[in-house]
Parts: sequence; C-alpha cells; structure tokens
Amino acid sequence: FPSHDIQKIQLLENGHKTRLLVMRNRNDTRTASIFFFFKVGSKNEPPKVMGISHFIEHMLFKGSPKYPSYLDISKTFDANGISFNAFTAKDMTAYHYKFLATDENMDIICRITADMIFHPLMREKEIASERNVIIQEMKDDEDDIDEWINDKIESSIMAGHSLANPIIGNLTTLHDTGRQELLDYHQQYYRRDNLVIAMSGNIRPSYLAMLDKYFSPSQASKQGRKNDFHPIPATIQRASTLIPYVDRNLRTTIECFDKSLKQDYVFIIFKTRGVLDPLINHYKLLANILGGNMSSRLFVRIREQLGLVYSIKCGMTNYEEMGYFAITTQNENKTTLECLRNIFLELDKIKAREVPTTELAANKKNYSDIFITNFDDIEYENEYYAKQVLFNLPLEPGTKRIEKIQAITASELLETAKELFDYNKMHIITFGKVRKHEIEKILPPH
Repeated sequence: FPSHDIQKIQLLENGHKTRLLVMRNRNDTRTASIFFFFKVGSKNEPPKVMGISHFIEHMLFKGSPKYPSYLDISKTFDANGISFNAFTAKDMTAYHYKFLATDENMDIICRITADMIFHPLMREKEIASERNVIIQEMKDDEDDIDEWINDKIESSIMAGHSLANPIIGNLTTLHDTGRQELLDYHQQYYRRDNLVIAMSGNIRPSYLAMLDKYFSPSQASKQGRKNDFHPIPATIQRASTLIPYVDRNLRTTIECFDKSLKQDYVFIIFKTRGVLDPLINHYKLLANILGGNMSSRLFVRIREQLGLVYSIKCGMTNYEEMGYFAITTQNENKTTLECLRNIFLELDKIKAREVPTTELAANKKNYSDIFITNFDDIEYENEYYAKQVLFNLPLEPGTKRIEKIQAITASELLETAKELFDYNKMHIITFGKVRKHEIEKILPPH
C-alpha cells in the first residue's frame, strides 16, 4: 500500500451534504470506477412494501426526463464501453460504473446518473412490466439453491428484525406496491444527504468539476460558484439509521429444512455484533485458521484426512446491527453427523489451546497478502472504503487493517475463540435429509 490510500473525503457543498470519497490516483490503470451509494435497503422497508428498495433500483433505469426510455440510458452507456450495473442489499443500494478514464465518459455517467436517480419517471406501464421481470428474478432465485438457502438462514437467525426481510420481497408485496408507494419511498431515501459518491482508479482533476456540475443545485452555477468541495474529517458522523437488534434466542437452536437434495447443506452459526464489533479482526483471523484456505484446520481434517466433504469453509456476514460467523459444509447425508462431530472437535481444540506460533504467523501472512492483492481491483478498493464512509465507521486504511491483524496475539485469539464459539448460543441450520433429533444426540456439552 502507498502511505495514503485516500486522496480526500469531501462534502459536495450543495446545501444537501452529499459525501464524496476520492481514492488515491492510480496511474497504473487506464480505467476508473465510480459508485453512487444510497444508505437504504430491505431492512428499511415497512412490511407492506417489502422489496420496494430493489423495485426502485430496477425502475431508475426505465427512464428519466432527459433520458425517457431504458434504451436511451443503456445504449448511451454501451456505445461508450461503460460497464454499468446496480445492486440492492439489506442495508444499501448502489449504482456503479467502470469505464475508460476520459472526460467524455465521466460526463456521460454524471449527466445520466444525476437525472435517473433523482428524477425517475416511474410510469405505470414500466412499473407493470418491471414487476413481471422481478417476479421472474424471484423464481430464478428460488431455483438457485444457494440464494434460497441464504434467504432462509437470515430469515431464521434474524427473525423479528427487519434484516430478516428478503431483499426481493414476495409476490403479495410486489403486486401491492404501486406508483405512489414507489414515489414516496424514493423521495424519503433518495436524498442528496443520504448519498455517498466514491471514485477510484485513474482519476482526473476535471472529474470533480463534473460532479459539482451535475450534483450541485443549478442555482449554484448561476451564482458563479466554482468547485464547492471542502475537505472534512475522515471520522465525520452522519445521522444513524440503525434499527436496534435484540437477540431473544439465547440458547442452542437447531432447524432442519427438509429439502430434496443430493447433499446435506450444514451451517453452524455464531452471532457477533457486526461491523461495530471490536473483535471483528480477531474473527477474520479465526475464520482464516479454521476454514479460509486449503491448509486450514477444517479443510485438512474434514476433507483431506477424513474425506467427508468436497467443500468446507468459514465466513462472516456483517451488518451495523449484528453479524454472524458461519461454518459451512456440503456433504452426503450419511456423513453429516460425522462431519458435525469432527467440526466440534476442531472448535474444542481452538478453544482449549493457543494457536502455535508458526501457524499463527502463516495465517497472518496468508490473510494479509490476499487482502493486499484484492486492491489491484479498483472496484474492490472503491467498495472497501466507500462502505466505511456510508456506515459512519472510523476510516481504516488497508495498511491499518494489516497492522491490526499482525498485532493479534495467540492469547487474545484463544480468549476470542472461547467467547465466540459458545455452544449455548449456537445455531445449526441444515437443508436436506438430516433430522433435528439426530443432531441433538451428538451436540457437545453446553
């Protein structure tokens, strides 16, 4: 990493406090990346309009006053080789572009995006047709076992909180969401003060003037104001949209979904405090040691030595309100219980003894080196920093993350493992043929 990953964090002073994040200039690439993040997702939705954040994401590409049709938007981007897409998550919506770094391309992106995100037409005809498109997307997700399982897991472990809402909604809410609901929700959340614009890659000074031109009020130009960007502290705080999460399920739970599959899908889940958890880097290192690569403990024991699985891994999901650490396996039904027994044995080991010095050092290097290589991708770099700004987190440069990982001691990791892998607060969720009473018989003491 260079000594400074961030060129500047600024407010686009347009009376509405749009935040602008500019990464260090990259002369090693001819491309640039720009993201437009709105802090709104399915967790913000009232039950009657579940799926509306995702619905609006689709509708913004259907036409605006200056670009009245989908083709007016898409053909202009395509004709200039501008890669464009969007996504809706539980806690954000993003519109993103990757392009050859020219003034012409940047002007096209800003001109079209400003019009479509702030002034969508939301015509009844397009709403009806796009509703059908989204329903087809929903059916595709139902056929995709990984998507279906992910929704089931989060609806289960987050039950009672809006994070359990499916991003795409359901048939009833999609049919009941009309033009007025879309317009009202759009007006509520698509505000300039709820927007983060982030740029990375080959960034020209002229790009700032273009952002000012298209994302500042027209009256600012009339008053002869030039580039209204003013640096602000990296730790600037914005209004919070946290929805308090109270975990009412403080005991071991087992849920087995009967599903006709060739393998059982098994998830062992331990909840965390999410992006604000002070031990988040300790969890990342534990995930690496247990199931982050092909020499990790679970991979070696469960796959290489016992031959019980093809795939076994550890991962983390983090939201502002909460998060979770998941151990995941796919295996034949006849080996599910043996897999679980051996996973528990490995968890017992990491809770009982400090990770040896050589193993700890190797995993720190593995994690850090892969983390560094990710930043060769300008879109990864963009998202990494923009999400920190979007969620009002203290800015953590990549170098700082590595320093934190390297500073973790074996004794700290042991204490973290004891706290995290608490069998009294464990969630086991399976999909396939294994049954709850079978798993209950092999649970470790808790």
